[in-house]
This record gives sequence, C-alpha cells and structure tokens, in this order.
Amino acid sequence: MHRMLRTTILITFGMLIICIASGCGDNPPEEVTDPPQSADDVGPASATTVEVDPPPRTSAGRVLYVPSNTEFTLTFNEGVIAVTVNDTRASGSGLNWKWSAQPHLPYGSVTLKIMWTNRDGSGGFATSGPYKVADGDPEPPVITSGTVSDGDADVDPALINAGGLRFDFDEPVTGAIRLTDEAGADLNWVGTVAGQTATLTAVAGQEMVHATTYKIEIDVRDGADLPLQVTITFVTKPK
Repeated sequence: MHRMLRTTILITFGMLIICIASGCGDNPPEEVTDPPQSADDVGPASATTVEVDPPPRTSAGRVLYVPSNTEFTLTFNEGVIAVTVNDTRASGSGLNWKWSAQPHLPYGSVTLKIMWTNRDGSGGFATSGPYKVADGDPEPPVITSGTVSDGDADVDPALINAGGLRFDFDEPVTGAIRLTDEAGADLNWVGTVAGQTATLTAVAGQEMVHATTYKIEIDVRDGADLPLQVTITFVTKPK
C-alpha cells in the first residue's frame, strides 16, 4: 500500500514538473513582433510631384504666352539630387530648382519635360505645358497679299474657278478658310491653311457665277495664339 502511494506521488510530481516546463493552461502563446523601425532604417522619401512657376495659363480659353527667356522655378514635394528639363540641366538642390532654356525657348508651342533623380537613386518624370512662347508684345497675323480684297467688284469668276483663291500672311498660321455665298451658305470649296498661306480650291458643281456676292471667311492664329478673324466680301462681274 505504501509502495503504491509513493508511486502515485512520484507520477503526480513528475507530471507537475513537465507541465511547468512546457507551459500549462489555456493562455495563448505570446505574440512576437518586430521592433519599430527607426528613422535610420527607412530610406529617403522619393519626390512624386513638382510645381512649375510660371504654370501654363489660359484666359478665355486661350493659352497665354511667355517670353523666350523665361526662367522657370521647380518645387518638388521631396528633395532631389539632379534635375533636367528638356534634356538640359537645371540648377538648385533639395526641393528648389531653376531652369531656363539656353539660348532661349523656341518660338511657338513648348512643353517642358522634367526628369529628376531622387536621393535613393530612383527617377521621376513629369510634364508642364504646353506654353506659348513669344517675345515683346506680339501682333496678330496680317494678310500681306490675296487674290481678292474686301470690297472688290467686277471679279472674273472664270479666273477664280480655274486658279482658286490664295492669301499670304506675314507669319506661319493655323486655322481655317471657307467660301460662302451672300446668305452665308458654305460652297464647300477645299480650304487649306499651311505655313504662311491659305488657299481655296473650286469644287465641281459649286463654281462661282457672274453678278454674285461672295464672302471669304478666314479664322487663323499664329504661334503665340493671337487670332486673325476676317471676312472678305467681293462681287463677281456681270456677264
């Protein structure tokens, strides 16, 4: 009897030792978490946006022009170590950089292509524009010569039907030209505007006739987005 009791005590004591060693009860194991990262463990932040001054601007639907010697200020949302604009280097450091084209911005429409290198060596890219570039106080385009002038009378329709209409400008333009009758109905002549010239070519079945009033409507703009809108009215000669 004593031997059995002693055996029971030894077994119970052994199980208690095992339980203590391995952990008993319903408590879940303690969660192991990584220590918080210090500032030294996190790499430098990369720039994702850049503000350009002056920005592209519009007024009443038109893009306003900037001088060809404009200096642009670039402000990044994080510091960067190198910047190029249209493949030429900008000057500055960190958040603030400056750039101007050398010797100058080309006349007409220009978009800035901005590339930068972040402090971790990665790159970024953005565009700004388009800008309209012109120096001084540019004038709108002017017609320097034309097949007919406003107010002309006794215009020979046969000559116009054969040779068409042509107008030259003092600078390159883009836009439209069309021929209408006195009531404003489009005669659907082929209108072309290219370089410094606008032309109208007759279409079969829509030729000019005698003793009729016609209108030429010209709506063009130059490289600085300055417009020329003019209507030239003329009368063909009677038979």
